[in-house]
Amino acid sequence: MQLLDSLQTQLSEVPEPLQTLLQDIVHNVQIQSHYCIQHPDYKPMELPESAIPGFQQLPLDLQNKFLSLQLRSFLYGIYYNGSLKSALAFDADTSNLALNQNLENNTLLGVDVAFYERLHESNRGEGYFSNDWLVIQEEDDFLIVYKNGLKLHIQRHIHLQPAQRNATLGNLVAIRMPKNLVQNAFYMAIGNAASHANENIVRVYFNLTAEGAVAVMDSLTTQLNFRDIPFSFKALYNPSDYERCDSAVLYFDKNRYEVIQPVLERVYLENKSYFKEEVPLFTKLIAPGLAIAEEPDQKFSTHESFGTNRCQIIANGLLDSWLGGNDTPEERMTAVLKYFSLYQIQLQRPYLNANSEDIYTSLHL
Repeated sequence: MQLLDSLQTQLSEVPEPLQTLLQDIVHNVQIQSHYCIQHPDYKPMELPESAIPGFQQLPLDLQNKFLSLQLRSFLYGIYYNGSLKSALAFDADTSNLALNQNLENNTLLGVDVAFYERLHESNRGEGYFSNDWLVIQEEDDFLIVYKNGLKLHIQRHIHLQPAQRNATLGNLVAIRMPKNLVQNAFYMAIGNAASHANENIVRVYFNLTAEGAVAVMDSLTTQLNFRDIPFSFKALYNPSDYERCDSAVLYFDKNRYEVIQPVLERVYLENKSYFKEEVPLFTKLIAPGLAIAEEPDQKFSTHESFGTNRCQIIANGLLDSWLGGNDTPEERMTAVLKYFSLYQIQLQRPYLNANSEDIYTSLHL
């Protein structure tokens, strides 16, 4: 009874929609074994039967690590952004999915080439200059430059600013970099003023249709580059992936929010018809289909995103509860809340880092 009273007190401070989702998780996400996670509304996430004997021979700590990552993936794909809902639905037919997706032969290594080109053409950036490259070799109109263990062959008249085109051995130069890069499943535009710094990064999540991603790529890169704001903006490069509610993400420094908010308002109003309503779990809704969160400053791994970070915290609580034999919904919820408290994340504002000021207001629409 004391546990239940304490739990109710803690949950009373959590926003009701988040309470509902957390209750759904602790009641329905069931750990059947180190290699099987079940949910009454979805197919199990489990190892193939042929792989189980070998898996059971692994050290227990590796089995626990595997289960932890599987829990995180399940929570991420079902609750955070919905990317696994279709794949794990009971009526999903995945036997010929890959075949159906490639009938038009328009993909290369999973990239929809035609759609990728549309995103690229809609990126109004021109590239940015990266500073402090050391000239280590001269070859007529070509230079070899070096920075952070990387050597590049560049052309003076293409990659250097006019004032540096006569650079010689030993000089430091700024070189023009492309206006985009490719990240896992995403096309990413980089601002003309370069990308954001690596501290106090803010993420804005867009829940768009595929056509909306092309339109927003155009208007957002145009307006942010016009204001000379450092940013990066990524959108999924395969239209069939646009079922998830984080189909595009904008990154920038927190101290730029006051300047960027009016841009977001304008872009949203121009493209409102392309937005769907849902937003990722734990983010702050600032308009239907548009939400915000801070890059985690306490990570479990180097390249962890906001969503995988928050899902890992829940996974840690569920795993602790299961391993300890305390697996009732109340005990699971207590374990989850304990882990959020451990990392000083307030569930009233789970989109913020510990001790961070909430400067993010809803858009004026």
